[in-house]
Amino acid sequence: MNGMTKRLFITMLVLVAAVALAAAACGGDDDNSAGGATTTTEETTTEQMTTEETTTGGAASMELEGETGPGFEIEVKQNGADAESVAAGTYTLKVEDKSSSHNFHLIGPGVDEEVTTVPFTGDKEVTVTLKPGTYTYQCDPHADSGMKGTFEVT
Repeated sequence: MNGMTKRLFITMLVLVAAVALAAAACGGDDDNSAGGATTTTEETTTEQMTTEETTTGGAASMELEGETGPGFEIEVKQNGADAESVAAGTYTLKVEDKSSSHNFHLIGPGVDEEVTTVPFTGDKEVTVTLKPGTYTYQCDPHADSGMKGTFEVT
């Protein structure tokens, strides 16, 4: 190789090496810092979401389902079973009112919540904090006819 070709070859080699190093440095830094942070954030978020889902899953058991009508039935369930005894705590009470002639009223220690009223039909949701004691759920117009029930909070 003559001097000019050598210099051109060395210049090209240095240029290619510089571009490769720059690309690796830029790509590596961006990928490592942003990608690493994003990955860490995503992992943390995923772990937090899992924790929140677990908590929410626990809170899901802190749900009560009420139903009134269409006939003269009224009930409260937890996890699909009749709620006879539930732990004290804050609950989401979801009520399905299937009749315009009924309401859903929950009464107990510190709670007097008329969730639905006559002539409402449809779904309503309230948050109630239940303390130890006996709670009565009833249809006010038909409570004397036996359209009511109770559950214990422990």
